[in-house]
Amino acid sequence: MLLIIAVITISFLVGYAMKRGGLCTYAAVLQIVQEKRLERMLVFLGAAAWATLIVIPLYWSLPRQISLTLTHHNLLIALIGGSILGVGAFLNKGCFFGTFVQLVSGNFNYLATLLGLSIGVISTHLYLDNLIPETSHLTDISKLNSTAYIWLFVMGLFALFMFFSTKLSRDNYIKNKAGLCTMSWQNSSAMITIGIGGGLLYATVSGWNYADVLANSTYKLINQEISGPSYTAIISTISMATGGIIAAVTAKEFAIRPARIIVILSCFLGGLLMGLASLIIPGGNDGLLLKGIPGFAIHALVGYAMMVGVMLVLVYLFRREQ
Repeated sequence: MLLIIAVITISFLVGYAMKRGGLCTYAAVLQIVQEKRLERMLVFLGAAAWATLIVIPLYWSLPRQISLTLTHHNLLIALIGGSILGVGAFLNKGCFFGTFVQLVSGNFNYLATLLGLSIGVISTHLYLDNLIPETSHLTDISKLNSTAYIWLFVMGLFALFMFFSTKLSRDNYIKNKAGLCTMSWQNSSAMITIGIGGGLLYATVSGWNYADVLANSTYKLINQEISGPSYTAIISTISMATGGIIAAVTAKEFAIRPARIIVILSCFLGGLLMGLASLIIPGGNDGLLLKGIPGFAIHALVGYAMMVGVMLVLVYLFRREQ
């Protein structure tokens, strides 16, 4: 019972923070290209750093209770998957985070993204199963060694720098919003909440977020031998969505958006590619950030970097249409 209460509370806070922080890799890339600012992207990287500070020490202390990411060394497939994920997020005008933010804000055009994700997962399992790599190796930091200590130190240093730079730059943020990487308190609190909360959930609850619950439910439709999403994972997703909706309502940002065919088609195609990519890498950008990168998974580092790079190129090339 205590575990369920903890999962509900943390998931709620993560969903609330995701909406209030307006997290979306697509929006972060837009900010880089259009405003020459890094604030939104730093929120993502900072969240990964805070997740690292929580997950790695906990794994070392409780290896049987805490799950550390697995990885593979097929970097070519990670590059391909990252590229597809970047194209999908660009077409969808939102990553996995962004899709969640849009849905809890009342933009139900993004239900087409969920449909695309489901079909992408099914199609990949049925026709491209040979492209799904086996992530059967623990990362180098699963043991106490120099690599682990260096990684923890670097990510810890970055997490603390992000926290204190926000604290020191509060007045500058208000006076000069065009700064390269000044952060608001709202984004800083979202970064820490999502990093710590999301990191804990990925480390303790398998398939806890909405994308994983959807993927596991979809996979069960074609393979009755698997159990599908766990009860705890479903509860987590419901709680996260509740937190996001409450954040939208209290901020007076919840509004039903009119259906637009072009948006629905774009979301569907984007979701299809994102579902495909999430199995090929494997992992969506949320899992890469909050589990893969904190665990020093090479495929996650490569896949996420490739996704961001592809999105930067596409947004730059088509910036007049954004």
